Amino acid sequence: MTPIVKDFSISAVRANGYQVALPYLADALKRQGFETLYQFRLNPAVERKVGLSWRHLGLPWRDYTVLVVWSPPDACQAILSDRDGGLLVPFNVCVAGNDRITVAAVINHYGALIPRDGPVGARLVIRNLTRKFYQVLEEFSSREGEASGPFEAAVAEAHMS
Repeated sequence: MTPIVKDFSISAVRANGYQVALPYLADALKRQGFETLYQFRLNPAVERKVGLSWRHLGLPWRDYTVLVVWSPPDACQAILSDRDGGLLVPFNVCVAGNDRITVAAVINHYGALIPRDGPVGARLVIRNLTRKFYQVLEEFSSREGEASGPFEAAVAEAHMS
């Protein structure tokens, strides 16, 4: 399945439950040179800090995690290209899933952030990061089949936008 590209985000659906899909995503990130700095599980944090039970929010996914990742070579290039290049480091990858499907999404650096008149080095870093994240999501969604039906893909897409 091809990742879905929007102005703000790039997302992909995998036809595996969250517990199975998350390791595939981690492996795909590693193959593109990303390291996971932190894994933040959102549902327990919402329950603890906001006082709302995740089950009672009516969301189609049971688990939601934000992976905070970085690519050391890209971070170096970003900082060397511009004083504000550190704003591109680290990156968040959102992973939402249930027992049947999992959706992963990243910000579309190229569509949302590329400075049209910014430094050439920063534009190259952003273009490279967008390409890498697209490849990660393409690999994530292509292993062991696609979403089990148009309904699941539509639900996943609607809730990740």
